[in-house]
Amino acid sequence: MTAGSILVVDDEYGVRSGIRTILEMEGYEVAEAGDGASALAALDKCAYDVALLDYRLPDTDGLSLLQAMKQRGCDAMVCMITAYANIETAVAATRQGVDFFLPKPFSPEDLEGVVATLLRHKRARTEAERLRAEHEASLLALAEEKTQTHSLVSSLRDAVLVVNRDGDVVLANPPMLDVLGLHEDEALMRPARELLAGGAMAPLAEQLAAPVRDRAVRQLELGEQTWMASFVTFRDEAAEARGRILTLSDISEVRRLAMEKQRFIRTMVHELKSPLGSIKGLLEVVCDRSLGDELEPYLPLLARADKRIDDLVELIRDLLTLARSEQAPEGDEPELVPLAPLVEEAAELARERGAQRGITVSVDVPGDLAPALIRFDDLRLVLSNLAGNAVKYNRDGGSVTVRGSVAGGWLRLDVSDTGIGIRQESLARLWDEFFRERREETRDLEGNGLGLSIVKRLVERAGGRLEVASVAGEGSTFSVLLPA
Repeated sequence: MTAGSILVVDDEYGVRSGIRTILEMEGYEVAEAGDGASALAALDKCAYDVALLDYRLPDTDGLSLLQAMKQRGCDAMVCMITAYANIETAVAATRQGVDFFLPKPFSPEDLEGVVATLLRHKRARTEAERLRAEHEASLLALAEEKTQTHSLVSSLRDAVLVVNRDGDVVLANPPMLDVLGLHEDEALMRPARELLAGGAMAPLAEQLAAPVRDRAVRQLELGEQTWMASFVTFRDEAAEARGRILTLSDISEVRRLAMEKQRFIRTMVHELKSPLGSIKGLLEVVCDRSLGDELEPYLPLLARADKRIDDLVELIRDLLTLARSEQAPEGDEPELVPLAPLVEEAAELARERGAQRGITVSVDVPGDLAPALIRFDDLRLVLSNLAGNAVKYNRDGGSVTVRGSVAGGWLRLDVSDTGIGIRQESLARLWDEFFRERREETRDLEGNGLGLSIVKRLVERAGGRLEVASVAGEGSTFSVLLPA
């Protein structure tokens, strides 16, 4: 007997096959569909416990497909998977009956957790329907007499509160008790409006007291977290309300990702638009022959345009590297890489860049230092970037030192400089895409602010971390720590 049957609907073959491989390893029976029509055909032939729907499909969208599924009487639990996650999509999906919202990219652990949760929801729903028929939809009997259902609800990651027709709490799972700051015996059989009254929870009490609707959704801010609150009304065969379930789902990460995506897109558009506008202006001068018919006056303008184009090419290359750094390249496994040769290579490039400014570069890496488990090209990029920055942000006549050591179970590489340093208030944003510290000393320095973001992701992909210590006006030390 399989752990459950799953239908994966996604137009990207790699995504479908990857999900299928992960879930089949966990014992699930998995079927695939590349578009809405294929998904409906599969549902006509077989009933599935869980459907994973991509939001954007070639012939429809995930929400329209969901409505078509419901019209066919499909009772599968539905998870919307999408790379276009935002609050509006999450709200619309929840209103139309989506049970879970999983933004791409996601880890195998996230996928397995969501499927397991949805299957628990499915079993709990099936059990609740059976018990409702047996016990006349009494939520109190469901909570008091059926310990299995209590255990199922208690295992949910979402916060769940069940109230009876009188508005008294008959069930609150551990996540909900944590939100309320109460023990179970302090919550049960107390009026829900009393538990939720006052503070940030007051809107929930108002919603529970409002005229009964079968389903309602709203967003709620509790401290630094953002929650999606869902109210569902249970009715008996006579259509009379027997109670309500309040579910709180933490969507803080979804919201943060949506805001980060918007910020990244706005900044990227600016970084692309500015040089393109400059190039266009320079070429217009040339095309209009504003400086006469002789070629010579236009050569500096063409050189500036050529430099702007080179900057754009570098920006695009860095954007591609940033995108690749978020996922492991296929067929390129980490290897044990000797450090000394790559450190010396990066140091030599730094010496060439700093020679005209009198900057010295020294290396202190023991020849017998243990190798690092990391992709060769990743380590080369990390070292060249850090050493290059140490020269770029240094002072004329300054120095750069690269040291290697093993301490506390970590292989440590320190790149130190005697340059302009970094202000303390800028350290927290140092790894953000496109961030560049705006100071008098950095005004004429070129760069797009992506280098350190790439370095951080490459190091973390190898299981390591980055540290930085800096004093404005004195210099900085960037440390790469990799598992020894």
